[in-house]
Amino acid sequence: MTLRARLAGARLLPRVGAVVGLCVLACAHAQTAPRIAFPYYTAEQALTGLYSHQLPPRARAFEASALALVQATQAHCQGRSGKGELHGQWQQTLLRWQALATPAVGPLVQRRSQRQIDFWPVRANLIDKALKATPRVLSEMARVGTPAKGFAGFEYLLAESTAMGLQGESQKQRCAYAVLVAQGIAAEASALRRDFDTLAQRDWQVEEESADAEARLAQTRAAFAEWVNQWLGGLERLRWLQMEQPLVKAQTAGKPPAFARQEWADNLADWRAQWDTLRAQALLADPQAAPPVPGQALVPIEALLYGKGQVQLAARWRQAITAADAALGKLSTSYNGAEVEAAARQLKELTVLYQQQIAAALDVPLGFSDADGD
Repeated sequence: MTLRARLAGARLLPRVGAVVGLCVLACAHAQTAPRIAFPYYTAEQALTGLYSHQLPPRARAFEASALALVQATQAHCQGRSGKGELHGQWQQTLLRWQALATPAVGPLVQRRSQRQIDFWPVRANLIDKALKATPRVLSEMARVGTPAKGFAGFEYLLAESTAMGLQGESQKQRCAYAVLVAQGIAAEASALRRDFDTLAQRDWQVEEESADAEARLAQTRAAFAEWVNQWLGGLERLRWLQMEQPLVKAQTAGKPPAFARQEWADNLADWRAQWDTLRAQALLADPQAAPPVPGQALVPIEALLYGKGQVQLAARWRQAITAADAALGKLSTSYNGAEVEAAARQLKELTVLYQQQIAAALDVPLGFSDADGD
């Protein structure tokens, strides 16, 4: 079979490089369905929207915040600022990280960034071991295990130093280590920013007659399938790992649930930051507004469905996302178990819809990658 035939028949990339077709939408769902024609979006256009328009600004924002965290940690350790300022900068950096890393795609998967700087739960014994080794420069932190670094390690260090009333050399030692942990987060942020800036310049369009067309087609297929799969992975990481699993473990152990963030916790803000990014990639901001221009804006899943003529499925998708949004909106910082369980159930319904209908409509098989669970 010729490359031309494979391009025409590819399930993931039908009509790669073709002139954008139009799908005239029915009026069965007049309240939510657009009243204007949507273009058919190719996978290349979806990837361009993701890697050129959404992720690079978020990577730059995360890097800026991570560098500021290093400065804030140094200022605190030198007695030039209080713990409140440091707490605020840590929290801002964490939320900007979640806005970039949910779902984890591209460089985030390749670098295993979630494991590198957001491993949870923290291992206090490994931090104690690392403190005894007294690393002095960032390169020496390569010998320290990931459960003793990153956001969780930083939070543990600063929260524990206050709770235990540590002073003198012990406090200085922890502060010096916290600076190295912050520098590690910043180094990862800078590497990610560089990688995403490079991807922002990439032309995802596959020219059929080019010498490397077949290889580029395979890369584009893989990148689109990764995004579709990792969106579900990001949803499940939020639903199960961070919300529901702590409740299940708490019921078994007869203890309060141990959510990911501890003394400096704002799990609710953390969850909402993740959900906001998932929702942005799932729904049009305004279904009645002009469709995203191919190659010039993020193309969310809802737009892809409309472009394929899946009007009824797109309506069910919006309804499911809206219901999940409402359930998450009812959560409070009291972390009432019943409310968290209700939100998790709503997210589970979204998972089922995605697994049974959405991925198939996008012509992408669901599977597992070595990034799942990071």
